[in-house]
Amino acid sequence: MKKIIVLFLAMAFLLAADAPEREIISTYGEGVYETLPDTVLVNLSVQRDGLTAEEAQDALRKALSAVLKNLEPLDIPQEQLRTDGYSLYPVYKQQKNERLSGYIQETQEIDKYRAYIRLSIELHQVQQMGKVVDVAVKGGANRVENINYTLKDQAAAKQEALKRAMENAQIKAGFIARSFNVKLVKPVSIEETGSYYSRAAGVNSLAVLQKAEADFSPPEGKVSFTSRVNVVYAIEPKPAAPPPPAEPVTPNAE
Repeated sequence: MKKIIVLFLAMAFLLAADAPEREIISTYGEGVYETLPDTVLVNLSVQRDGLTAEEAQDALRKALSAVLKNLEPLDIPQEQLRTDGYSLYPVYKQQKNERLSGYIQETQEIDKYRAYIRLSIELHQVQQMGKVVDVAVKGGANRVENINYTLKDQAAAKQEALKRAMENAQIKAGFIARSFNVKLVKPVSIEETGSYYSRAAGVNSLAVLQKAEADFSPPEGKVSFTSRVNVVYAIEPKPAAPPPPAEPVTPNAE
């Protein structure tokens, strides 16, 4: 049995050694697809202080209730309006105590309590963003954390970027093949090496607060999808061009 296995491995090695090495061209392609955003994500926060933890929480509840009440006329679906962060913590103040020896020691004591909640709003009407921010700030939101533009359904955009990457690889391989007078046969290896997504530039939160009375328009920037592929093509020599037809010989008339 062992002899049969050794003989089989030896034959496989000889066949592999005799097999001609495949001639290939290896290249890569990159495709970029850009489109206007159809969704905007607005993150606001409401923060209130109190002398006690209970007082801070009560002030926060009232402020959040006022913000949500102000937003009601805008008819934002409940599933697009949610809180995704909450914290309650003491705020300390530094106090210096001088001892008899002249040594000054700094101690901390609680000055107040701070309650904070983060409100996330997803809008599918991009033009509605300015009104939402204006209403929320007037209702008591005291911080606009960030505003980002994105695309709700990204599958089609990613496929378009991948398609463009494949076309780009094909163009490059064809150029290389023509330069070396060879012919592309077919791809023998295709690998997607990366897919990248870039959101449109967000809006500066300080600018939003400074112009809360004005209407905002979405930025001119676009969301961008990038795809990259590595492709290996089999190649073969181009067939030699046939010789031109011989010119007919005209007999000399004497």
